[in-house]
Amino acid sequence: MSDSAKTILELAAMLHNPDKSVRNAAAIELGSRGHDGFLAALPLLEDESWVVRYRACEIIGMTKVPEAYPVLLQILQDPRDHVRYMAVKGLGLLGDVRALPEVVRMQQDENPFVRRIAGKVAGELSGSA
Repeated sequence: MSDSAKTILELAAMLHNPDKSVRNAAAIELGSRGHDGFLAALPLLEDESWVVRYRACEIIGMTKVPEAYPVLLQILQDPRDHVRYMAVKGLGLLGDVRALPEVVRMQQDENPFVRRIAGKVAGELSGSA
């Protein structure tokens, strides 16, 4: 196993750390790894912990890889509002205007924080269209 692969695995494991600052640092680092970070985050979307799924959405958005778009669209259906929030935010980070109809739909979400981020992202995507 190469050193970079080991580092990716270590960073992914850090997303389970109880310390929020550790999870945040790991997410930022994985998000900066592009396609490798994207691949590391994919299996985390199935984690039973909403905190890990939340960070996985954040990472996927930060990677800005084209494959992230359909993945984040699917996660908009997550039962946990925190995860839906970060999926919308991740779509905003991608900046892909194809997401606009789904982001607008999320302005009807049951959670006010999801609705708020959806409004912000819809405005950003509309401005880049």
